[in-house]
Amino acid sequence: MVDRRDVVVIGGGITGLTAAYEIIRNRPDASVTVLEATDRVGGIVGAVTTGRYVVDIGPHGFIDNGSDTRLLIDRLGISGDLIPATKEAAKISLLKDNRIYQIPGTLGQLLRTPLLSAHGKARLLSEVFVPPRHEEDSVIDFVTRRFGREVAEKFAVPAVRGVVGGDADNFSIEGEFPLIKELERKYGSVLIGAVRNQQQRHRLDPVSPRIPSFREFGNRLKTFRGSGMQHLVDTLAAVLGERIRLGTAVRALEHTAEGRWRVLTDDGPAYEADHALIALPSDAAVQLVRPHHAPVADALSVLPHPDIRVVALAYRKTDVARPPRGIGFIATPGLPSDLLGAIHASTIFPEQAPADQIMIRVLAGGLPDAPILTHRKERAVELIHHDLQNAFGLKGTPVFCHEHLWRRPIPTYPVGHRPLFRELLDSVAQLGGLHMAGNSYFGVGVNDCVRDARRAATGIIEALRSSRPSAAVGR
Repeated sequence: MVDRRDVVVIGGGITGLTAAYEIIRNRPDASVTVLEATDRVGGIVGAVTTGRYVVDIGPHGFIDNGSDTRLLIDRLGISGDLIPATKEAAKISLLKDNRIYQIPGTLGQLLRTPLLSAHGKARLLSEVFVPPRHEEDSVIDFVTRRFGREVAEKFAVPAVRGVVGGDADNFSIEGEFPLIKELERKYGSVLIGAVRNQQQRHRLDPVSPRIPSFREFGNRLKTFRGSGMQHLVDTLAAVLGERIRLGTAVRALEHTAEGRWRVLTDDGPAYEADHALIALPSDAAVQLVRPHHAPVADALSVLPHPDIRVVALAYRKTDVARPPRGIGFIATPGLPSDLLGAIHASTIFPEQAPADQIMIRVLAGGLPDAPILTHRKERAVELIHHDLQNAFGLKGTPVFCHEHLWRRPIPTYPVGHRPLFRELLDSVAQLGGLHMAGNSYFGVGVNDCVRDARRAATGIIEALRSSRPSAAVGR
């Protein structure tokens, strides 16, 4: 039996859900089905609520930049459920040698920080005299070239590990921090560009890329009252309703003689559609796209995807000698727990834990051979507790624990990734009716995934409009 549809979305993560929503919002007459292999939608976006604890299993919120995710939220009618992070989110720290140091956010803090030597500070300030280089760099090469080896080793390496669990030697500066590279390209200096952007912060300047300070970043961080990022997932799922098919794994994708796409599932009916959107992690996408476009499959198959262990621990405030400050910390390599970084969840969103407790959400692992990834839960929690104990002067044991092991959740982009995939996805579009979107292409954050979903959905909507005009538009 073949179930005919206008559009089949393969993958029910935040990208697939957003794309499906955008299609039915613009084309309510279109038949759209979302196929999700697991028993829940949302992918790595979501949260678990246990009693008075709310633990995000993936992103701890989103940056409200006025577009992308915020536009989606406004259209869904749930902007009134948003809550901002506290002012503490404007600060971030570094865990080094069992001590927490605030990362400088101003020139004065930079000149006073014990994290850099006098030579390291002088080299950083001399960045304004370093000539620009227009070729793409790895993160470590870019930061070393512009700011010096000391800044690269003490800040760039832990920053990349803490953000995506990746290797700064191989990770593209344009892959995760494209606007920083754009400052060099536009102004010839990152520091000069940052100052210029700060001077323009009250102007409307859509052409000039603008890098907010970390204070502005923290002030824009938001989540949802009650259930964290799960609320966004649940709202999208409610709007899509019966269009979602859970527990439906796709094993193959065929291009028919009529130019349609036949989607074969492990169990149940096959689906046939004019448009198929692959919104899957890269390893799953490879299997489906290889028969139709080997170059994109080859490029996806070599993307590194570090495994990440996420552990949330709560402690009584009376057992914490040095309370967590700021949004969290990134960690220098070498800790026994393979700790990458942490989010001070109850510090930035107090409602996510009881008032008399603090909750810290730790990310650990990253490297393929990191022991923390193979430990039993009890041993992993023990090691992480030990590192937190040293950092915060903890006297007691955790009163709450939630643990989740993510296999290959976030890709790390090598040098040349973005231009390569712009070219490859343009080539995929020539197949007619096949589309790809997700965190494997143009960014790994929530805003990036929502933006990429809208890119793919726009192509599908335009094709549907040209093949079957309709004046009906949803909300």
